[in-house]
Amino acid sequence: MSKVFVGIMGLLFISLLSTINDPLKENNIAQFAIEAVKIQAALPQEAEIKFVEKRESPIPDFYMVKLLVTDMGKEIPVVVYVDKACEKVILGTLFIRGENITFKDAGDPRIPKIDSKPLETGKTSLSY
Repeated sequence: MSKVFVGIMGLLFISLLSTINDPLKENNIAQFAIEAVKIQAALPQEAEIKFVEKRESPIPDFYMVKLLVTDMGKEIPVVVYVDKACEKVILGTLFIRGENITFKDAGDPRIPKIDSKPLETGKTSLSY
């Protein structure tokens, strides 16, 4: 009976360790993708890169990592493929059977909306 208890406790401990380590790995994958984009894109200092999402990629053993690059009022989605060991990164466009998967996953760039309040007229007069 005690061997079964020790075995169950060992399994619980291992599963606990794997859940503690997983968020660290998730953060490493996102950071790895961000650093790769910073290096390869030669972005200006004021550009900001935010992590959006990570999910399984059509490339075996790789994740699709979606980032959002914000610079000069534009938001540009960027997709990077990072292997699960966090050792390799693929930047570029992935085509599968003629379909641009990277473009589909990234989505369209967004330009922030400008506050377009109606102009009030008649309150000020111009004199020359």
